[in-house]
Amino acid sequence: MNSLNVADIKNDETFKASLYIDDKFFLMNDGIPFSSRLKSTLLEWNFKTILIDNEAQIAKAAAAKPVDLKSFETVSIDDVMNDTPSEEKESAKNAVALQNNKEINETIASYLEKLRKIEESDMDTKQMLVKKVYDAFMKYITKIYTRFVTHRELKIGLISEAVQNFCDFIAENKKYMLRIQPQLDEKDNKNFIISHSIRSTIFAIVIGQTLKLQRTKLVELGVAALLHEIGQIKLPPQLYITNKKLLPGEKKLLEKHTIYGVQILKENNFPTSIQFGIFEHHERENGKGYPRRIDGTKISLYGKILSVVCSYEAISAPRQYKDAKSTHEAIIEMLRNEDKQYDDTIIKILVQNVSLFPIGGYVCLSNGKIGQVVDANKFDPRTPIVQILGEKNEAGFPVTIQTDNERMKITRVLTPEETAEALKNAAGRA
Repeated sequence: MNSLNVADIKNDETFKASLYIDDKFFLMNDGIPFSSRLKSTLLEWNFKTILIDNEAQIAKAAAAKPVDLKSFETVSIDDVMNDTPSEEKESAKNAVALQNNKEINETIASYLEKLRKIEESDMDTKQMLVKKVYDAFMKYITKIYTRFVTHRELKIGLISEAVQNFCDFIAENKKYMLRIQPQLDEKDNKNFIISHSIRSTIFAIVIGQTLKLQRTKLVELGVAALLHEIGQIKLPPQLYITNKKLLPGEKKLLEKHTIYGVQILKENNFPTSIQFGIFEHHERENGKGYPRRIDGTKISLYGKILSVVCSYEAISAPRQYKDAKSTHEAIIEMLRNEDKQYDDTIIKILVQNVSLFPIGGYVCLSNGKIGQVVDANKFDPRTPIVQILGEKNEAGFPVTIQTDNERMKITRVLTPEETAEALKNAAGRA
């Protein structure tokens, strides 16, 4: 292969051979115009050179080889288990996708309006309504994955529209959205990819908003987070739904989900920047990730963010092969950043938003009271806002306090068993 300087390529120039980002990542087939948009995207993401395969016949043969999907029809989504591909007309297919988007967009708009009318002190009501939007968006993600499995289609315009509305909702209700915790029964849930995707999307959007990304880039980041595990659909479910340790060969096969994810997005005309984010979400700053083993100087911003949120979510959520660590243990592990796997700035922004004692977790205070962390303190992640369990003020709303490092200090995090007991006791006193 020979290298080409991206800056020197003319707009809409065509080539007689296939183009590659590097020796592993296919960019485009021969004969396709090299658009100005693609050029600007590559330069924006610091890809100054690309490769051209002058052995055109070999390139065509490689590009034409289809991915064998027939062996991987099973997907970890219950709705799909008994479904079969449909032969709907294109108009009918579009109608279903449009209806799915109409439903989620109307749901978000409706609850956003309701939440704006509720007093900020009525935190329990706000939390209940935000949870409804969270559940609705999970169902929407399930429909996206189901739609791809049954019809092999992903519509970037519709997905971007829904993610944009979700970004707006999170901007106004961040602390309530972050308060929602993974359920312990998710360990045996075949839909864990969906719950992993929504939580990763929320964390990614929050980080993007803190970085003050342009609106279009924030939506791209959200779409990349929502779909970053889509490539797993092309893998046998026993690779990611198992309580056994994977063999070396199985690990290698599982690692291909990033490549499959890019193939899926490329086939559905997603922007290159989103493809890069999905392709790189398992790359590491120290160059020991996969699939390309590139270091932090070559990883895109979306890749860096997805690397952090995907890992944090995976550590703190239950899986069949492991018990979940507390969110506090997960954030400590991320802060340690052993072997410098992650971007330090992205980790700091995550901590700034969820706190050292992450939102949603239950803690014991130095005065002996138990509370739930409900918001971060942007000035000191060690001292978040805590809602005292079972206490209400004169207006009947939950009591919240600002913790500190002296008189009202967090002494420890409650275990899941202690949390369940505390909630049971609080319910008994209500």
